[in-house]
Amino acid sequence: MSRYVIPYFEGMDEQLGALAGNAAAARMARNVATDHGRLASAPGMEPYIETPVTGGASSIYVFCEMGQDAERTEYVVVGTQTDVRVWRDDEWQVLYTGTAGDWGFLSYKKEEDSILIFGNGVDPVQCWDGQSESASPLAGAPAKGRYFALHYERVWMCGDKENPDRLYYSRQLNPNDWTGDAVTPETGGGFVDLPTFDGGVITNLYSVGGDLCILKSTTALLLYGTSPENYQVTEMTGALGTIAGRTAAVYGQTGYFVTAHGIGVQNGATIALLDDRKLPRMFDAHYCEEQDCQEGLSPHFGQCAAGICFHERLWFALPLGQETANSVVLEYDLNREAYVLHDGAQAVGFARSGQMRERLLVLCGDGIVRVMGSGSPAPGKWTTPWMDFGSNKEKVMRSIALFGRMESASRLPCVRVCVESDRGMKVRYLEARGQGDKLYKRRFRLGGRRFRVDIEATAGTRFCFTGGLEMETE
Repeated sequence: MSRYVIPYFEGMDEQLGALAGNAAAARMARNVATDHGRLASAPGMEPYIETPVTGGASSIYVFCEMGQDAERTEYVVVGTQTDVRVWRDDEWQVLYTGTAGDWGFLSYKKEEDSILIFGNGVDPVQCWDGQSESASPLAGAPAKGRYFALHYERVWMCGDKENPDRLYYSRQLNPNDWTGDAVTPETGGGFVDLPTFDGGVITNLYSVGGDLCILKSTTALLLYGTSPENYQVTEMTGALGTIAGRTAAVYGQTGYFVTAHGIGVQNGATIALLDDRKLPRMFDAHYCEEQDCQEGLSPHFGQCAAGICFHERLWFALPLGQETANSVVLEYDLNREAYVLHDGAQAVGFARSGQMRERLLVLCGDGIVRVMGSGSPAPGKWTTPWMDFGSNKEKVMRSIALFGRMESASRLPCVRVCVESDRGMKVRYLEARGQGDKLYKRRFRLGGRRFRVDIEATAGTRFCFTGGLEMETE
């Protein structure tokens, strides 16, 4: 008799195909967490605002307004296909009605008050002070912007449908004046043209470090300098862009975004794909042999994908197959370089909320704003790659054991463990047994040359297996 132990759990890794390169890395992981080497149910979501937004909600933003008494008031703002609404006085109130959707937002501290600037690239740019009944046009705005950023005490704006390759900047400390200054040019406003001769268009912009990154559909540009006198624009090394500008997320001095072939990384003037590409089924069209693979990234992802960085993790809402709406959330732990997937949320957009930005809000496809990290867990799934335990000779598996705890409102079996070999399959069930960690061991007899284990938990089951996965063979 011999034992084979997977001592800890990691994220997903499909790079080596179905065979085990690292047995601790899952072939499939849905709605689970692997922090600290444990296999646990991922926290669910519960409504943050129970009243749904109607009209095709497509973006979410959290605006914080500081009153004269230094009292902080937080507003959840949602953009739909035709308007922008704010949750105030226990109802969704319309701030502005436009003619298109896909809104961009920016908070700006103006004197003693904060203002919210937003636009869609088609209608005039709007602003809201957190007190008025509705928004009003941003005075002095030179264009109909859609993407906004703060950089060196200026508001930057682009995305005007009529001038798609033009980047505008305001005067220092004044979002209502975008004109140049002949006497002191370093304080004036103006614009920079950013043509791309292969047809690429601007999809987003963000400030990172001391530079301004402008994402395009086919490439990315970097604007550096501290005033109009020394602004310079360079095309980043790597010639990599994205059609999914809403996935742009900044962590430290690095920008991240989703491309058709993986996660793009912008660091300084260099842009490339993340080296840690463990999901070829999603990002490599040649990996899936079946036509129109339903697990691959949808070609329509540029229209709906969204992203954010939260708690040192990247969260990307993505569509699979041929879908036109997001169907999974890809979570990437930047410190551990670990992937897991979440489904069932149909996330449309993300926003950080709270005094310390400690909450992750998710705008879902049903129009309800939910908060991540609480609520009932979704059904969890963890599947190992095929394992031959170091030899391709015939073996017999005798038992499997997990150490940890489970919680379920039902007395029925809540975790299904399926052991499969090239010669058959055995299924065993685990039931929650009181408080504290327990040893869950199930015996059976199954022969074969290679094996894999599939662990599935029903919806609402909270589990945390801390001692790895142990198997007895002979």
